[in-house]
Amino acid sequence: MTRMQLSLDTLKDFDLGKPAVAFEQAMAEAVRNCLDRPGEKKARNVELTVNIKPVLQQDGDVVDVEVDFTIKTKLPPWQTATRPVKPTKRGQLFFNDLAPDDPDQHTIDEQIERNKRPR
Repeated sequence: MTRMQLSLDTLKDFDLGKPAVAFEQAMAEAVRNCLDRPGEKKARNVELTVNIKPVLQQDGDVVDVEVDFTIKTKLPPWQTATRPVKPTKRGQLFFNDLAPDDPDQHTIDEQIERNKRPR
């Protein structure tokens, strides 16, 4: 067991390397998001926060400090294209999967079926 100074270089050795692994996974997530969404120009953020809390004796002297890490990613939100849908008075929404820009568009089969109905 070796005493080591906690630093960015030794982060891989702290707590069995868990903070370093979490940071690497967050970085990989941000990079994959860039590759998956090259048209999204907003920055992806990876944040490593070191939380240091004093541990006090009864007389108020600091005997140790407790350290933990918070690793966060901030990715741009996903946004789909805006498409029209047809609302009903019952609060339902209808769309046409074959004509995404026209919820009222009918297929030929639907039109034939409508024409067969008695009026």
